[in-house]
Amino acid sequence: MATPDEIPTDLTLEIGENLSPDRFMAAARAFFGYVQEVAEAVEGDGEHVHWTVRVREGSHLIGVAPVQPAIQAGMLAAIYTKAETGLSMLASGRSSEAGLSDTAMKHLRVLSELTDATHGKPVKVNLWVRKKPVIVSPEVGRVVREDHKAAYNDYGTLEGRLRTIQDNGSVQLMLRDEMLGLNLRCYVSDDLLPTAFVNFRKRVEVIGLIHYRANGIPISIEVSGIDPLPDDDDLPTPEEVRGLLRVAG
Repeated sequence: MATPDEIPTDLTLEIGENLSPDRFMAAARAFFGYVQEVAEAVEGDGEHVHWTVRVREGSHLIGVAPVQPAIQAGMLAAIYTKAETGLSMLASGRSSEAGLSDTAMKHLRVLSELTDATHGKPVKVNLWVRKKPVIVSPEVGRVVREDHKAAYNDYGTLEGRLRTIQDNGSVQLMLRDEMLGLNLRCYVSDDLLPTAFVNFRKRVEVIGLIHYRANGIPISIEVSGIDPLPDDDDLPTPEEVRGLLRVAG
């Protein structure tokens, strides 16, 4: 294991030796993907952290560092905490308390499988957060697989802000749920695209078949309807609400 003074950044992946190029690249992609998912969950629709990669020569350490750390100190602290606690919760089997998106958990599963003898020659993997190591164990992958295996579906509604659009054969949007701190994948049919485009980056209520984890956290929704909601700026202030209550009395 590396020592704290060898760790190049406050968010660093340590990978064991004797990895094939393919497995090394898979680990790097999973690490970067996990950081991105955690950062997006913390950032919301405001300020975004821009990262740069730092690799320590002669070692198996891959770090990411913010380009402007002083400006985003509070946000960075929240990202580091979520990255550490999310992994720790999964390692202890408490996926419901991890607060991680489906994609973030899949990235951790990839890293975990590198440590599992059933997926090839195992190597040690550690996630260093603020110079302290969090072990990535085979248990993390087992928890993620069990969590996804026991999923169920139900019709209902979700609220949030429509975000990224992707076109991979079917159109997908992300619904940002601020209360849960999650990005939920939305599958949208062609006939709903005009409504989706009009409401892009706005607060909406989406209706459809919701896919849940076993712990009750929604993963995605097959959208059958999109209804716009008032934006935060359009809602009455506490002073205005108190004034209305006085008039009603």
